[in-house]
Amino acid sequence: MPPRNRPTAFEVSYPEEAAAIRAQEELAAARASSSRSTPQTASEIYKASLRAGSGSQALKRKTEDLGDSRPVKRQQLPDVAYYKPRPGAIRETKDVVIPGEDPDEDGEDKPVRMLTDFSIFDPKHRNEMLSLAAMEEEDAIDRQFEGAGLVVPFFLSEEDEGQEEELQEVYVHLGAILRSTVDYTKPNDPFYIETECAWYTLRRPSRAYEPFYQHFHTPRRIAQIVISTALERPQQIYDDFLRIFTSKVDIFGRTYLEEHLYEAVIELQEALEDCDDRGRIRNSPVIRRLLRRAPAPSQRNHTPRVDGPRNRQAPKNRAMIGNPDLAVLKPENQNTTRVSPRIAALSEGLIREVLDVVGPPPVREDKAIVQAREKRAFLRLWEYIKIAKKVKNWNSFREDRISPGSEYYTKATVDGKTYEIGDFIIMPQGTDGRNKPTPLPDKYDDIPELATVDEYFWFAKILYIKGDRAHVQWLEHGQQTMLEELGHRQELFLNELCGFVPLSTIVAKVKVHEIPPPGFVAPPDDYFYKFTHRKWDSSYSTIDMAQMESCSNLPPPDNCPVCLAKTERDQDEVNVELKDEDGNLNGVAYAGKKYHCHDFVLYRAESGPANIGYVTSVNRARRHNEQMTLTLKRVGRISSIPDNVLPQEKMKDERQLYITSEEIVVDVQELVQVIFVPHISAFEEPKAPLDQWLEISPDHFYLRYKFPALKVTSWDDRIRLRGDKQVVCTPCLQERLQERLDLLEFLDEREPLPMLDLFAGAGAFSRGLAEGSGGCFKVTHAVEISPSAAKTFKRNSPDTVVYNQCANLFLRHLMKTWAGHNPEPPKQLFDGKTYIPEPPMPGMIKAIASGFPCQTHSTLNMFKVADDVKSNLLLTTMAALDQTQADIAFCENVPGFLSYNLNSVQASQYKVEGGIEMGGLKLLVRAALDMDYQVVFGNLQAGQYGTPQRRIRFFVILAKRHIPLPKLPQPTHDFPGATSLQIKFPNGNIIRPIRTTEGTALHPAVTIDDAISDLARFDWRLPGPEMPKDKRDREQRRVAVVNCVPDAKHWGFEGRIGYRHEPKTTYQASARLRPPTNIQHFTKVLQPNKVKRVIAIPLSANADYRSGLYGRLDKDGCFPTTVTNMDPTAKQSKVLNPYCRRMVTVRELARSQGFPDDFVFEAYGDNVVTMHRQIGNALPLPLAYAIGREVRNALFKRWREERQRHKRQNDMEVDSPKSPEDENLDDDLY
Repeated sequence: MPPRNRPTAFEVSYPEEAAAIRAQEELAAARASSSRSTPQTASEIYKASLRAGSGSQALKRKTEDLGDSRPVKRQQLPDVAYYKPRPGAIRETKDVVIPGEDPDEDGEDKPVRMLTDFSIFDPKHRNEMLSLAAMEEEDAIDRQFEGAGLVVPFFLSEEDEGQEEELQEVYVHLGAILRSTVDYTKPNDPFYIETECAWYTLRRPSRAYEPFYQHFHTPRRIAQIVISTALERPQQIYDDFLRIFTSKVDIFGRTYLEEHLYEAVIELQEALEDCDDRGRIRNSPVIRRLLRRAPAPSQRNHTPRVDGPRNRQAPKNRAMIGNPDLAVLKPENQNTTRVSPRIAALSEGLIREVLDVVGPPPVREDKAIVQAREKRAFLRLWEYIKIAKKVKNWNSFREDRISPGSEYYTKATVDGKTYEIGDFIIMPQGTDGRNKPTPLPDKYDDIPELATVDEYFWFAKILYIKGDRAHVQWLEHGQQTMLEELGHRQELFLNELCGFVPLSTIVAKVKVHEIPPPGFVAPPDDYFYKFTHRKWDSSYSTIDMAQMESCSNLPPPDNCPVCLAKTERDQDEVNVELKDEDGNLNGVAYAGKKYHCHDFVLYRAESGPANIGYVTSVNRARRHNEQMTLTLKRVGRISSIPDNVLPQEKMKDERQLYITSEEIVVDVQELVQVIFVPHISAFEEPKAPLDQWLEISPDHFYLRYKFPALKVTSWDDRIRLRGDKQVVCTPCLQERLQERLDLLEFLDEREPLPMLDLFAGAGAFSRGLAEGSGGCFKVTHAVEISPSAAKTFKRNSPDTVVYNQCANLFLRHLMKTWAGHNPEPPKQLFDGKTYIPEPPMPGMIKAIASGFPCQTHSTLNMFKVADDVKSNLLLTTMAALDQTQADIAFCENVPGFLSYNLNSVQASQYKVEGGIEMGGLKLLVRAALDMDYQVVFGNLQAGQYGTPQRRIRFFVILAKRHIPLPKLPQPTHDFPGATSLQIKFPNGNIIRPIRTTEGTALHPAVTIDDAISDLARFDWRLPGPEMPKDKRDREQRRVAVVNCVPDAKHWGFEGRIGYRHEPKTTYQASARLRPPTNIQHFTKVLQPNKVKRVIAIPLSANADYRSGLYGRLDKDGCFPTTVTNMDPTAKQSKVLNPYCRRMVTVRELARSQGFPDDFVFEAYGDNVVTMHRQIGNALPLPLAYAIGREVRNALFKRWREERQRHKRQNDMEVDSPKSPEDENLDDDLY
């Protein structure tokens, strides 16, 4: 049978797809309506879908009985056209190498490839383009069929394709095409052609060839849909089938019509003749209906060839056979997305899939009520516009002054209406004078039918009135933020903007509910706000109520929290001298940080990590327009000392610093931050271990030596420092040491939050969060669909309850169980017999980690499908969050997730376009806000957090309103070539939440050598005699040898083995913290010819066989993105070990992702490629650690604030004796 592990253009829908039909028909009707009511933008289309969806009924298609009246006809061939050869095309031969091709297929089998941008033509007749249907005709004997197009590998799984770094297409001129084939019984199997050299799945035709391919593909695809549906749902009636069929769009962007079924009847009849189970299939009501008008064989207007090339089956994919990890990813094994009623309601009209709502379906409002409300809102908008266009009079009265003689007023009147402090008002957009006003319509009929108040007016809160102006704090409507069309039409957000507006521009008051309780539903004409929106990072966070209350108690103009915050920011930008108790200058405050004499500081470098200095004096500015300066002793890192100077036994510890006698003067603007560097003598086991100090924060270092200069030329030049002689800024260091003690107390007191890892993989994401947070989380439950990955998770986290099942089925079982339905549990996929464990108890899960699969969002996935159900796994995540009401959640995906558009359409084969831009992110954020979660998100580069690898990932952190929202971690490591991590929204706003400035990082980049130089080294060797020079070379390099036995499972070492040397870097020491039981230091098995090529590649950085193939890693560089398809001929082909004649091992790849050496990868059949997939799919642990550390810091900060607040309250109670009544009241409270 053909390979079935890749999704094709469209998957057969589920039986309950009627709702999707309704949504699509309503959207189509909205698009086709008159200009007055036709929405032209994605926002308008979405609004139209919401209106149409409320209380509407599915449109009924009138189905005529065409079976006896409509003549059968076939598609006509397009006009004659000719293929124009492309310069530089490669001629297909058996020796052609396609980058990324799976190299381990049996040599007797033809490779399977994907062909796109293709044409089929006859070289004997001037390259005349031909429909593949002609191969089935008798007159095709005089024809020769060849093809040409872009060729890429056919991946065993979508994981491999989605993880490829840049798929390199090769334009190939194919040899003679022997046959075409398709499996009509499988709804998602691709169409194939076969040549002497390979099989090709047909993807996207060239523009010129598209009419010819449509002639061939359309009727056969329809036959495939009909036959596969008849097998899956043999009793389905024709009308039900037709409703589903006519809701689909073909690969050419054409919506199927009923007449297309009859045009395909002849192909359907011929396809049935090839089906083994045709007798049962013919009993289907759908088949019987369609075959009524099928002509007898003698009536067909073409003569089929007797040799029938279509009868040959497509290739069997041996890697799929018996591989449970790939079997679970087959399209036919995907499950309907399960969601909660809330998530179903939010995604209505946005998702093509018919979702399985677990629980009561969303309540639909009566259509008449909705229409009446919309009419009322429209009339109110028109009234606002009329008022805004009027010239208005204002007035204020002496008795309304804040105090006698004050210039500030508590209220004023505008056209007879009173407005006072605290009122919420609307004004025309552009009132602030900085933005271009939105033109207001002159006539009622000029207002677009779908227009809303936020499209013409701004919202604000009056803080005080001065003269003819009001000072206001602006609020943003949800649809004015990055949410745009998905924003709640009644939700507003506080922001960090304020200003004066003329009283005459005020249009009206609006009712705004401030910080309503969870579950609050605002009346239709009201608004509400519960979060602050920060435009610079597009985060949504809890409002600082303490600051708001504090400001509200102050008289104008000091009652504006925005002005107060701005004043503080402005002060931060000014140098402020700091003095000691005696009034002597001993420091400077700048940019919100304080720097004292005897502090260790970072200051900017031109490249690499930041420079380090020790402050010896602070110098006043000589002139008014100059900055203050600091005199520093230069400080170096032990890790920067050259290898030929640093003794072999010494670790290259980037946390160990040395001070020098060299001095430098730097401007205060060059300072980055203070770092904390106690002398080594400050650490004593077990009370104050050094490891504990370094683990607490990346800005913790230690000091042992002094050198004459920053450039160290001899280790003998060092001077061992005495701890009692090294002067430090005592207050700063003592404060940090006390913070350390408080942190240890906090972690000791705190019970870890139980965490559910929803798409667990090997467990790197949740493991990193738990360990990086210092134990604030405990991964108690994990869901993973891959049997091998689930076994890996359980092996390395034995206390975690692991569900080897689809996340959708797990979630459905959990929701049904919590609802008291006692459902039958799904079975573990690893054996298909054992029931999954009991789900967690209601209320138990407090945290969720969700690295929902990324392949459908990857920019590397060339063949995207508009209705791919795997795109909807973010809804599974949000439904799990809705059900568990966890305190905090973490989502991770590829940056391509930002390009995931909702309601996109299939523009052409495997190409989608249109829809709501960045709709996936918008829906995620909207759902989070509705569920009362704060939101922060951004792109992070793993290399900037100590991973020896270039890998960007997108993160979202969600936290309940009562939980402090963690910050995104700022980079800790320099990383050469780090690209911008900015995010640009469709509304033009750009955010850059992550600092990427060179020369500011705490630590140098971690290189490949830093990561793996201590692992045992070995070369591959093919069986047979060895050349003496090869043996001598290996002995000089002190490298072992492993014979490449063809029938071995892997080549290399397993179990317990030694290391090449003691840890040389902190990265190596961290990996070896616990001794491994199985080092898994082995490679995959390759074909002998590939082994021969690998052995021949020179042992020099970046050496290769040819450009893009068999590339050798540079030990002083970093790993390219570690992907699932690791092979010398893959696009990510730079996989050769930098020291040895072989490719990298499983353990070396694991080190590239930060896995410790005691982490064991499980795989069915000890399949090394399966282990590669687990590693390639994982999130780098150092990156997860960094996020976990920020969570710990946020929780710890809140804990310290609460403790200090309680201490102040207790001190006040001690100072204020209680009355007997107070004591009785306290007794009642407790």
